[in-house]
Amino acid sequence: MAPRGTYRTIADELRRLIERGELPPGEMLPSEVALAEEHQVARGTVRSALTLLADEGLIEVVAGQGRRVAGAVSPPPATAYERVAAGLLRRIEAGEFGPNDVLPSESNLMAEHGVSRNTVRRAYQRLVDVGAVVVRQGTGAFAAPR
Repeated sequence: MAPRGTYRTIADELRRLIERGELPPGEMLPSEVALAEEHQVARGTVRSALTLLADEGLIEVVAGQGRRVAGAVSPPPATAYERVAAGLLRRIEAGEFGPNDVLPSESNLMAEHGVSRNTVRRAYQRLVDVGAVVVRQGTGAFAAPR
């Protein structure tokens, strides 16, 4: 049996993930079962935490699908290079790559996303254009200093 108030701890953890942007608007939350297993509690405890967040307006119920983070949802990237660029930008913003850290090679991104070298190069160019990446000829791509 979980200690009293465990649902508040779970709600606090999910609230922090939402506030830090790790769960952005429109993102589906893990299922009740997955959260219950992760926190080693009963589904009712998880349901109480999710109800608390819904009452605060942080999440919303999507009938037949689950719960998602409330808020405006930006349209998904339309092209393959936009998807690759968006994925890399999320990883940079999440701190996976610090300023001047080497980013994945073109070959690695081609394999990871199942796209052509030209698609990866267009993605990197998009990130250069927004100032998130610096490409050094013959050396590779690096997260831009902030």
